[in-house]
Parts: sequence; structure tokens; C-alpha cells
Amino acid sequence: MNSPSDLGSALDYTSSRAIREVASPQDKLIKLSLGDEIPRPILEILERMADLPFVDSVLALPDVHWKEQMEVPSSISVTTRNIVVPEFTSMAVNDGMGVVRTGLKVEDMSPERLEAFFTRVNSHAAANFYDTNRYSISPDELRRVLYEGARGLLARYGMDESMLERIEDGGRYPSTTLGNGSLTEMVPIQMLTKFSRSEMGLNFGGNHFLEVQAVDEVLDEDVARRWSFERGQVVVMYHLGPGPLGGTLLNHYSRRTKLQSSRVPLFFFSKLLFHYVQRMGRGAVGKKWGVHFRQNGWTPLPAESEEGILIRRAMAMAINYGYGYRLGTIRAIRDGLHEAISPTLSGELFCDITHNGAAETSSAEGFSWIARHNACPLEHGKPTIVAGSCDVHSYLGIGGGGISSRLNSYDHGAGNLIEHYREAGRLSEVPGGVLRFRMTRGRQAILKSRKEIPLRTSEPIDRLMECFEQHGIMRPVLKLRPLGNLKN
Repeated sequence: MNSPSDLGSALDYTSSRAIREVASPQDKLIKLSLGDEIPRPILEILERMADLPFVDSVLALPDVHWKEQMEVPSSISVTTRNIVVPEFTSMAVNDGMGVVRTGLKVEDMSPERLEAFFTRVNSHAAANFYDTNRYSISPDELRRVLYEGARGLLARYGMDESMLERIEDGGRYPSTTLGNGSLTEMVPIQMLTKFSRSEMGLNFGGNHFLEVQAVDEVLDEDVARRWSFERGQVVVMYHLGPGPLGGTLLNHYSRRTKLQSSRVPLFFFSKLLFHYVQRMGRGAVGKKWGVHFRQNGWTPLPAESEEGILIRRAMAMAINYGYGYRLGTIRAIRDGLHEAISPTLSGELFCDITHNGAAETSSAEGFSWIARHNACPLEHGKPTIVAGSCDVHSYLGIGGGGISSRLNSYDHGAGNLIEHYREAGRLSEVPGGVLRFRMTRGRQAILKSRKEIPLRTSEPIDRLMECFEQHGIMRPVLKLRPLGNLKN
């Protein structure tokens, strides 16, 4: 587990003006759990974060765990005052999930149709970051999506503005500073190439997936009726993003522990060109080195400082790009349904929600920044997504008000809880099966395997949803059973 360096010796940025009187660390750390104790090493890091004078609150969610080579635990939300800390969230900002309606019923989805749909979608997946696909974008479209978010690619993907109503924040990061910055001030020119324009929307590797699901249970009849859902309907859930640009861009702004050692020299050279040649005359030379090149652990930056504004603009662009990237996913799902099953199917987006990123607000009290790491923003009355696993149910819920304003986030999934059950031999089989497809990417993509696996108990995610409901965070509306999923 990584330990952040001494903040004072790394950077002298936290001035008394940026910090106000705050509560004790015990009052600032909120822990939600299913009855299990948070592992001591993780708890110590959370307590250290809460002890920072510029931190207002730290919310540890029930699925909190540690991912290797990360600066902070996963499944947390951190609120800071007048300070931004890039390492409090993942470099993969605007990783997200969404649900697309299909117009199909569960009896319509034969194994052959599942394979045809996944094959059709995957046939356009790029083999690498420079391999253009059906959903690649032009240089002008790249510039538009960086500033405008999803709106900048509506025309490219043949969608109207009503689509934006179903995407978090209307598909654009609500930044107050982005419009004042020039593109070349924020993005290395070597990134304004095919690297950032080619692979759009179809990377289902790692823990990302494309999954066909059926509404197995309706748990809130009134909301389900309002949302036009009923038992037996088929939906497509996706989890991916933020595409090739986001992490690469933010790696130019800080030295993160997850950066592979083999890539460090390349990034070092690219960052030298960006900060000392492309951005020559902007920013203090000494501060550039301390902020962007040193591995600080945590790098606190006053939000209104030159460095703070720069990282906020870069993060806004990375988040905007993620929205556009997943717009390509939605278009690909719609095309796959039309071309593999029937051109009359809807392929309508129901919701799209992020789970890595940040949100900023300004008020008379100052600047407030919420960083989320594998946690989704909670909005009262809006849809919520909590993912299960390839063999475990997922949920659609509706956001509550929470019993406290500090309960501002929720777990994007129950993956770690489910794996604990699996490792302990408690994830028992239940009636039903799921078809798993593994495919390669690119124009010559092939089906590597098609395997039916047993459906497993939903107990861990059921308990998670009960915890959320007890705390007023959300209540479940639909329980979704996996029918088939794709990894490529």
C-alpha cells in the first residue's frame, strides 16, 4: 500500500487563506459498512485524509477496498475546501456505466441472438489506440468534445439533444474555468492526433463489460411504471471509459503510482516537452517540477492558484471526453440491436452515470471540491446504478435525500463484496445461467470462447442495497439478471 509523502515538504501550497476551522478527524470520517470492520491499513489512510485541514469530509462506502498502486482507497468520496488534490480520484476520470432499453422481452433473447448482437458490436472495436473504427472522430470533433462534452458529438452519432437529459450533468463537466483556457495550454499537441480520435466507445477489457440483462424483479411499482419498465424487459448495461485520452492527459499533470515503470521515460520526455516547451512562459519553473514531475503521494493545490486552475481545466476536458466516448458506445449498441436483431428496436438510453471524477461548486463560503474514487454522485430522485458481477444480479435504484448531506455518493458496484463471498465459498449457485463471450478486437476479431456459467446468489449486493436504503441514500427499483456478457 502506498503512503503519501509529507505534504509540507513536497509543496508549499496550502496557505492559511485556503484553510478554515474544521471539525475533528473523527467527525469528518463517515463509514458505511455491512457490519465488517474496515481493514486497519485502509482505515489509517482514511483517518490521515480526514486529518488534513483542508478536508471537510471523507465518506467510506460499504465496498471500500484497496486497489494496487493507487494513492487512496477505492469506493470513497472526499470533500475539500478551496483545495484540489488530483490523487483523491483515479486518472481514469469519467469511467462510467449506463443502461440502454432494447424493446425486447426475455423470451426474445436466444443464445444465437446474444452472440449475433455481441459479435456485431465487437466487429467495430479498434485493435489499438491508433486503429480507426466506425465511431472514430475527426480533429474538429475532438476539439468540440473536449470543450462541450457529449453535445460536441451528437451530430457525429446521429442523436438529438434529448439524449443529454439522460446523461449526468447533461454530458458536460460544469466547469467555471474551462472556457477561458486555450487547447494547447491544456493538452499536449502530441495527443491531438489519431491517438485520441480512433478508439471510441468499445473497449470492454479489464473490469469493463457489455452485458444483456433482464428485469427480474420490480421492487418499486410506482417508479418502475413512471420509468416505463416491467418484469421481463431486456436492457443492455455497459461499463467502460473514459477512453484513451483522459488517463494519458492527467498523467501529464502528476506522477501517479499506477504508471507502469516501462512508460515512465516516455511520459517524462513528453511532460518535459509539454510543460517546458509547449507551455514556455506559463507557470513558475520550480513549481512545475514539484507539481507535475515529483511523486508526491497527495498534491494539494489551491483551487484558484495557476496550478489549481490548470488541473481543474485538464480534468474538465478529460471528463468531457469520457462523455463523448460513451456516446459512441450507445451508438454502437443501437447499431448492434438494429443490424443483428431488428431495425425496429429502440436502443434508447435510459441513464448514464460516472463513478470516477470530481465536482466543484463555488459559494460565499468559498470553493468546494468533491473527489470520487469508484463512487457515483448521488442525486435525489435520479436513477442510480449498482452493478453486480458477470454471474450476479445488478440493480437500478432511485436516489434519496440521505440522512446527511455528507452522504453524497454511493458504490458503483458490489464487486469487492461479491469476491469476498466467492473466496469464502459463500457465493452459492442459484437457478439460471449466463452466457459469457470473450472476443478479440479489430476488423479481424474472433470469438475466443462462449461459455455458460451458473448464476450466483445476489446476497452481497442485496445487503448493500439494504444498507443504502437504511441510510436514505437510495431505494431499489429494479433487480436485473444477467443473460449474457462480453469481454474483449
